[in-house]
Amino acid sequence: MSEIISLAKLKVGQIGEIVEMKENGKTIYVHEKLGIAKGMYVIVLQQAVEAMEWLVQVGYNQIFLKKDMLNNIKVKLIKSL
Repeated sequence: MSEIISLAKLKVGQIGEIVEMKENGKTIYVHEKLGIAKGMYVIVLQQAVEAMEWLVQVGYNQIFLKKDMLNNIKVKLIKSL
């Protein structure tokens, strides 16, 4: 069984499955603004330390997420590319 970690702990090229998301401290199943949901696969494309935003791909969409949002998304590591 895979360990559950925050999206912020994935490295570039790693793929995870979203297992939990929180917004304002509450668990949500779909983030309507971002178009992401529990069960979707996410891959880290680029990490930016200074800007505190990472480029990730969820489904067919590429989006920038801030560090606080990355910490609120829990994933199960699937594989590394």
